[in-house]
Amino acid sequence: MWTTAQSTETAAFSPSMLPRCAAVLICAGIAASCALQAQSAKPLQWDITSVKPISPESCPANSGGVGYLPDGITASCVPIAFVVQVAYHLMDQTRILGLPEWTKDPQRLYSIQARVSSEDASAFNQLSRPEKSSMLQPLLAERYHMKAREIPAYDLVVAKSGSKLKQPSADERATSQFGAPNGNVKWVNAPLTNLTFLLGRETGRPVVDKTNLTGKYDFTLEYAPAARAAADEIGKPSVFTALEEQLGLKLVPSKEPVDVLVIDSIEPPTAN
Repeated sequence: MWTTAQSTETAAFSPSMLPRCAAVLICAGIAASCALQAQSAKPLQWDITSVKPISPESCPANSGGVGYLPDGITASCVPIAFVVQVAYHLMDQTRILGLPEWTKDPQRLYSIQARVSSEDASAFNQLSRPEKSSMLQPLLAERYHMKAREIPAYDLVVAKSGSKLKQPSADERATSQFGAPNGNVKWVNAPLTNLTFLLGRETGRPVVDKTNLTGKYDFTLEYAPAARAAADEIGKPSVFTALEEQLGLKLVPSKEPVDVLVIDSIEPPTAN
């Protein structure tokens, strides 16, 4: 499983995400760049960058990841497609057009190092995670552009039975954990934001949150992943059924106008 981190903070990705990586979030890419420009008269730039191919044999199982450090970003044992998703805040790969197959190949892995200068480290450390991620964009694609497109999606709404989400206690530490291959999700004192990304990856479509539930919640969700049957050997329901029965939420098919990223040109990095 590949991951993402600030100091010790991580977020995960597994090879099974690549075919329907619906396994990185897009308007934030443009917004982050604007915010970066506004915060500083001189936009932050990388002082040191390195992108190198790395042999899969040198990557221990479940060791790959993207890490956020006080002065930069580091990645190890990840395919370029995953880094593109992180850089453009697009965990729904249906919104990335033009990615060649080599970028998704779990046998073509890369190591990436990007650091700002010591003078810029303090300013970099104050950026939000999306703003830091956006700084990876120039390292990945020579030519790309954004365009609007109406595509099949799902709206996440509150079911007729009402929300079953629980209010957290004041002293609970915010965490969100999910094992995508197993269909086990646990949210503690956390907003629904990342749930839409998880559901998008699971369903293969963008998921738009229309619940109007803006607080933080506790919940667990157990379902049979799409790679399996609607109900697996131990009786887990599909994610659609599980959402309604366990959380009081529902996925409704829709069409949404969304921005998509079009990659016009991206070449395999060479050792540097």
